[in-house]
Amino acid sequence: MDDNLFLFFIIIIPILFVLFAINLFLFYSKLKLKRVIINTLSSTNSKIIDKNRVEHTSIKNSSWLSKKLKYAGFSMKGAEYSFILISIIFSFLISAFIFFIAKSKIIFLFAFLIFIFLPYLFLVKLIKTREEEFNTNLKGMIDKVTSMMKSGVGFEQALKKSILTCKSKLTQDVFNIYINEKAIIGEDKCFEKMFDIIESKELRIFYLTISIGKKSGGKFSNTLDTLRKTLQDQGEIKQEITSSTKEIRVGTYMIIGLIVFTYIMMNNALNNSLNAHFFGSDIGKIQMFFISLWVAFGIFINNLLTKIK
Repeated sequence: MDDNLFLFFIIIIPILFVLFAINLFLFYSKLKLKRVIINTLSSTNSKIIDKNRVEHTSIKNSSWLSKKLKYAGFSMKGAEYSFILISIIFSFLISAFIFFIAKSKIIFLFAFLIFIFLPYLFLVKLIKTREEEFNTNLKGMIDKVTSMMKSGVGFEQALKKSILTCKSKLTQDVFNIYINEKAIIGEDKCFEKMFDIIESKELRIFYLTISIGKKSGGKFSNTLDTLRKTLQDQGEIKQEITSSTKEIRVGTYMIIGLIVFTYIMMNNALNNSLNAHFFGSDIGKIQMFFISLWVAFGIFINNLLTKIK
């Protein structure tokens, strides 16, 4: 019976995987299109913002995975190959452990295809954590720079002082590129190098604000103060949205908890027959695996839909 199911799913698995890959590609394409539109609208004659030059430089110098690893802080040579190898080994070990428990080739195959993407999810989470840390400290730096400039301190000096007082090593490392290399390679190339190691829209807005403020004349501190207020309002809006989306997520987890509670009550009422089927038989183990997989996929989609961008 298990061999027949295995042969059946050998056909089904590639079809499901291709459909999932197509949907994932369409979702990523839409997200990428939004970013292209935003970058195009905010473009200048600068080499950093110039669309053609950025795409040419990105394609020439690094792959998509390499860029993601740089955003996560892994900039060593061959990092992408190490990451792929780690993903395969990690997935194989987890799948082998599950196979040792379930004794099913179908579950092993599905588990391997699923868990191979888990390290990438950790990578995305790490990038997001670094981005939030950087953006939080960037807002604090802008506050300090604005206050010092209103007191008569120059922009460069105010920026250096705010970097020295910053508690985040990540933020200091990023802005030290600007402080140490600006006189050598210029402001635009400094920000280009900063964009390569941190994924932050706020940093790009900060760069555009500096460029516009210096070229337009007038009081530069007023331009920075406007940026400070904009980022502050953005943070308050994000906090409100986060509070509302938490209610949706809590509701999802409560429904899952209710399903588990209902299962336990029904199992007790049926003299442990549910456990005997789902955990004692081969077909039951496969069914329970796919039920758990469907629930996990539902939680993933829910988190994706309620994600703040």
